[in-house]
Amino acid sequence: MAAAAQVSLQTVSNVLNSPEKVKPETQEKVLAAIKKLKYSPNLSARRLRTNKSSTVAIRMDSSAAVENLQQGFLPGYIQDEFVYNIVKAAHNRQIKVVTYAASTLEEEIEMVKSYIDSNEMDGLILTSTAVGDPRIKFLYSNRIPYLTFGRPWGSEDMYSTKHPWVDVDGSKGTELATRMFWEQGSRKIGFIGWKPLPFDKSKPLSTGDDRFLGWKQSLSKLANRAPIKQISVFGEESIASGRKCLLELFRRNPDLEAVICASDTLALGAFLELQTLGHYTVRVCGFDNSPVSKEFGFSSVDQNLAQVAAKSFEILMGETGNQIRHVNFQKESAQAHVLLKPKLIIR
Repeated sequence: MAAAAQVSLQTVSNVLNSPEKVKPETQEKVLAAIKKLKYSPNLSARRLRTNKSSTVAIRMDSSAAVENLQQGFLPGYIQDEFVYNIVKAAHNRQIKVVTYAASTLEEEIEMVKSYIDSNEMDGLILTSTAVGDPRIKFLYSNRIPYLTFGRPWGSEDMYSTKHPWVDVDGSKGTELATRMFWEQGSRKIGFIGWKPLPFDKSKPLSTGDDRFLGWKQSLSKLANRAPIKQISVFGEESIASGRKCLLELFRRNPDLEAVICASDTLALGAFLELQTLGHYTVRVCGFDNSPVSKEFGFSSVDQNLAQVAAKSFEILMGETGNQIRHVNFQKESAQAHVLLKPKLIIR
């Protein structure tokens, strides 16, 4: 392969393991040769040579209990879909994924320590982070490569390169949904979310806030006035709560024409209650584009988790290469913070 690319064996090794050491044009030559020759590295040999596990870890939470809604990572379909896409992206990068479970953040830190000490992982993908998260302090102080899926809401160093993240623009998603309903002729467009943000606030402190503000601000622009407070309702992340919120929304707004929900779970509850009430013309949009939205036929916002996974590995490994490492964001073209646009799926 070195001969095919007209470079030294060391250059090939650098492209595969330390791409930051190689000029972009040289990387392209080597990568083209790899593709042409269908080269597949011996992963076991590479692990022995580099003393790295070539493994990234990610926590799995039970779908039976929904917690930390304000942090924006809900157990269930989205978690499963995200991990599935992480595994696919990891395969393309020739590394492994290990999942683990922990009851507390302190237990999780101890578990990560054991993985690092036994050389069973090189990096970590965190979810459900919070301001002052002890896991981040531990990872950063111990120079363990990591990123978070979701922005560190409320953190003063949200855009510091010491806290890399990838996220989906929830505000843009609900804006797209609001504009869709407006263009279809609806004017009374309600919102069902999780945790109420003070109506006069314009800065999100959670994923739920972000999705709420996308609806509120876009409806304000379209109607040329702020939406009335009683056209938004908040509840738990459950189908039953979605039904209850829809009833409350209708009680306050008998002329409701459409409703946007912070999740497909809430949207399903709202959809089912509308069917029960016989309000078949009131349209519903959810968030996540889960199988539920497809089965029941309501619109939803797709987070494009395959792209989220691919960008996660760019943060952890740089744009090329197969080593999880501390990416030098000042010297490499990879970004420390990636905010992706969602796609509205209209049904």
